[in-house]
Amino acid sequence: MACYEFKALGEFGDGGVVSVRVVEYKVPKLDGGGENVCFKPNELPIKILPHHVQDAPKPGRPAKQAEEVKEQIFQQVRRDRYGREKSCADVAGGLSLQGVGISASTVWKVLRAAGYRKTKPTRKPGLTQEMRSARLKWALEHTVQHKDWTLEDWKNVIWTDETSVVINHRRGGYRVWRKADERVVKSCIRERWKGYSEFMFWGCFSYDKKGPCHVYQPETKAEKEDATRRIKQLNAELEPLQREEWELSESMRRTGLRNKRGRKPQWRWTEKTGKLVRTSGGGIDWWRYQTCVLIPKPIPFAKECLQDRPQTIVMEDKAPSHAHHYQSVIYRLHDVERLLWCGNSPDCNCIEPCWFYMKRETTKKGAPQSRVEAVRIWQNCWRDLSQLKIQTWIERILVHIQKIIELQGGNEYIEGRDKPRLRRPYIG
Repeated sequence: MACYEFKALGEFGDGGVVSVRVVEYKVPKLDGGGENVCFKPNELPIKILPHHVQDAPKPGRPAKQAEEVKEQIFQQVRRDRYGREKSCADVAGGLSLQGVGISASTVWKVLRAAGYRKTKPTRKPGLTQEMRSARLKWALEHTVQHKDWTLEDWKNVIWTDETSVVINHRRGGYRVWRKADERVVKSCIRERWKGYSEFMFWGCFSYDKKGPCHVYQPETKAEKEDATRRIKQLNAELEPLQREEWELSESMRRTGLRNKRGRKPQWRWTEKTGKLVRTSGGGIDWWRYQTCVLIPKPIPFAKECLQDRPQTIVMEDKAPSHAHHYQSVIYRLHDVERLLWCGNSPDCNCIEPCWFYMKRETTKKGAPQSRVEAVRIWQNCWRDLSQLKIQTWIERILVHIQKIIELQGGNEYIEGRDKPRLRRPYIG
């Protein structure tokens, strides 16, 4: 065992001071034999390597967090979508069936130490194989490598969309500070009302300019009657043209057919043959979108943008009100081009992030309690929306297209400009 040895004080004389250099620190030889080795302060000490020492046995029962058990826990969680939703007790129960005895609290500790957190699932639109193929085709047609689409080309696009705004609804989760006995204090209560009201908010912008916005108002009885009259008038003008086109296509189809059995097709003026019909399901249909938004808002804005950017085109998603066949007539009439679009792809619409931002901004100080207040707040928020933020959203499209190609049309990626997200610590 190591020991300290001091020379007798008598050797140094009365009142002398013992120097550190006269201290001898004797260490036993590592092989256990021979005489002690004298430690000299001016020389390097013996080098102790990790394999020379080992931890002494610790008291208590052995830990159950063995590496094999940890890997089994991770496999249970990562197995499928149902494994991701399991509670710690469910995971522990599944391991017990495999002969591994472990508690739910131990499972929780293992998952937390490995960086797992129980969070809300990420919401993404469902995609069929047909949708994936259409998305991949669209992405390939709008890349630098295939079609020379750069950021300058995306600056020519006018992005349009609408979103629903629910009155007295606050986006995102939030908490309040209170004591245990303050549960029913008025400032800690958030009212919940029966039923709700909502309105549709529409907007458009490009890389260089912010366009107009629109709030849909409830359609009055007089407006419905006027719409019926005008649509009837349009149908009277369209029927002869559509009938002539149908007869031409039908005669071409039957050319070369002899004695075809069955009745000869008869002309019928229906929605399938081009008749303009309004549905009775409510909501924003093709007529309201055309008369309230398309003609008075994006068409004039597109003509304004055409003066600075002659290649300006308008982007619309495939909502039924946008995809109606008569909307293309309006675009051709005003000589404005539309961007071909792939369905169910909000990640490719650069105006979509705007709605999440505005819903947070308009409810930061509490959700609006009335329709009038909500409309005013939303219109002010649109007015104050900075063009720099709009440009940031549009620049994301370049990254999104590359991700879509990598995923063969999928949407399983984090949207954004490919920069790491910095999480700020929660400080209350």
